[in-house]
Amino acid sequence: MKHYIFSLVISLTSILFANSVQAANPAHVKQLLATNNCPNCDLSKIDLRGGNFPGADLSNANLAGAMLEGANLKNANLKGAELQSTVLRSANLELANLQGAKMRGAMMRNAKLRGANFRGARMRDARLRGTDLRDANLMNAFLKDAVLREADLTNANLGAADLSGAKLNDADLEATKLESANLTNADFRAAYLGDATLTNANLSNANFKGTTLVTASLVGAKLLQTNMSNTNLQGANLSQANLSGANFTNADLSKTLMNMVNLTGANLTGAKLINAYVYNANLSGANLSNSNLTSANLEGANLKNANLQNANLTLAILRWANLYQANLAGAILHDADLRDTNIQDARMVSDLLGHY
Repeated sequence: MKHYIFSLVISLTSILFANSVQAANPAHVKQLLATNNCPNCDLSKIDLRGGNFPGADLSNANLAGAMLEGANLKNANLKGAELQSTVLRSANLELANLQGAKMRGAMMRNAKLRGANFRGARMRDARLRGTDLRDANLMNAFLKDAVLREADLTNANLGAADLSGAKLNDADLEATKLESANLTNADFRAAYLGDATLTNANLSNANFKGTTLVTASLVGAKLLQTNMSNTNLQGANLSQANLSGANFTNADLSKTLMNMVNLTGANLTGAKLINAYVYNANLSGANLSNSNLTSANLEGANLKNANLQNANLTLAILRWANLYQANLAGAILHDADLRDTNIQDARMVSDLLGHY
């Protein structure tokens, strides 16, 4: 039996040698096949498609340009490994350790990566479409311009990760941790981020059109010029976030917490802010035309030069708010609280006075 296994190893090694000319070290290939371990080995450009290497120790190994499509590397140790342009399509890397791995341009479409450790991995331009990254650790990972379309990142940890320019269209990021992450210019169209944590994250110039961010936390986040049109942010917490110049056209911000947010120059045309808490917010120059602010709390808010044309402010609390030179033409103010409100030079002042 031992002779048969040895002959099989030699036979497989010969085939691999033929496919790995001027690439992998032959002795290293033999070691991997015989022992399932090859740390610090040169296995570059090797063809191991469909190979079975669960729990293998490949730490600091060079697998750049290798063909590992469909391979089983579950629980494998690939810490610090070289995986640039490596093909890992449909591979199984569940619970694998890829901490600090160099994976620029790695092709991992539909790979199984659940619970894998990518902490600090360099994954620029990596192709991760449709991957299963549930519960994965991607803290401090460099994923600039990576493709994560349709990926499942449920409960994954992307804290302080760089996802600038990344493509996350239709991805599932439920309860995903993105605290202090760099999401500038990223594309999240139609993604799901319910209960996600984006505290202090930078989402400037990102595209969140049509995304779901129900009860997500964006406390202290930066959303300068971000496209949030048609998003569902019901119950989200945006307190102290910088939303200057952001586009919230037709967004649903009902029951959101937005105290002390910066919405200067933001576009909230047609947005729903029903029962929203917008205490001491800065909305100077914001466009709130045709928005629904029924029962919203805008106490102490700065609405100087804001456009509230045709807005619904029924039962809204505007006490101590600044509406200097605001446009309230056609606005509905039934039972609104306007005590101590500054309405100097606001349009339709005569109508407003009747609601004190």
